[in-house]
Amino acid sequence: MTPSLRLRSALEGATDRLSVDPDRTTAVVAAMLGLDVVWWALLYGGHVPMPGMKWLMMTAEIPMAAPGAIERAVFHAGTLEAVVGYAITWGVMMWAMMQPAMTRFTREYAAAYRGSTTGAIRALASFLVSYYAVWLVSAFVPLLSNAVLPGGIYGFTREYTHLVIGGALVCTGLYQLSRFKRSLLRTCCESVAPHVDGPRRAVRRGLDHGVRCVLTCFGVFFLVMVFFGEMNLVWMVALTGVVTIERLPTWGEELAVGTGLVSIFAGVLVLVARPALPVAFVL
Repeated sequence: MTPSLRLRSALEGATDRLSVDPDRTTAVVAAMLGLDVVWWALLYGGHVPMPGMKWLMMTAEIPMAAPGAIERAVFHAGTLEAVVGYAITWGVMMWAMMQPAMTRFTREYAAAYRGSTTGAIRALASFLVSYYAVWLVSAFVPLLSNAVLPGGIYGFTREYTHLVIGGALVCTGLYQLSRFKRSLLRTCCESVAPHVDGPRRAVRRGLDHGVRCVLTCFGVFFLVMVFFGEMNLVWMVALTGVVTIERLPTWGEELAVGTGLVSIFAGVLVLVARPALPVAFVL
C-alpha cells in the first residue's frame, strides 16, 4: 500500500471513530450546554442590567460580591426599571447555575416526545421559556428579604455576621435533610413518561417543574447564596456543582443528605467558634 493510501485509510478510520449520530437527544444536550455558555458569558461580560452599580462601587464603596450588595443598589435606585433589571440579572444567574442540572431532564423530555422533530422543538422551547420565567419571578424572594430585614440583607448581615451566616448554614442543612426536600428531589429526578405535549401543555409542565426546582434549591440559593453574596464566583461554581450532582438519580439524594450534614456542622462551628469569615463588606 502506498503512503497516500495508508494516510487515506487512517483518516477514514479516525473519521469513523469520531462520527456522531446527530439524533434528537444529542442535539438537546449540545443546545443546553451552548445556552449555559451564553448565560455565563452574559453575566461575566457585564451584559446584564446592574441597577445602581455605579453608586454601589463608587459612592457606597461596597463590593459587588458582598451579601445583599445588589439588593441594596436596587433599593437605592428605587425605580421599577431597577427592579426589572435586577430580576433579569437574577434570572440569568439562576439559568446559568441551573442549566447543567436541567440538561438530563430536558434530554429525557425530548427523548420521550412521540412525534415529529418540529413538534419536539416546539414543546421543549415552550417548556424552557416557562421554566426560565419561574426563576425570573423568584427574584422577588431576595428582594422581599431585603425589604423586611432591618438594614436590608447587607446591613443585617454586616451587623450580625456570624449569627446570620451560621444560622443560614444550619437552616440550609436542616432543609437539605427534610423529607419535603428529598421528596421534591426524587420527583425532579423521575423518568419522563412518553408524551405528545403541545406548547400549552409544555408551558404548564415548565411552570410546574420550575416551581419544584425553586423549592428543591431553596436552602442552597435563597439562604446560603444570598447571605454569602450572589456575585461571589467561588460560591456560584460550588453551588452549581451541588445542585447538578444532587439530581443524579442513583446517588443524588445521598449528596443532598451529605451536604445537609456538612452545612449543619459548619453552621454550628460559625455560631460557636466565630472564626474569621471570607466575606468582605467594604472595598
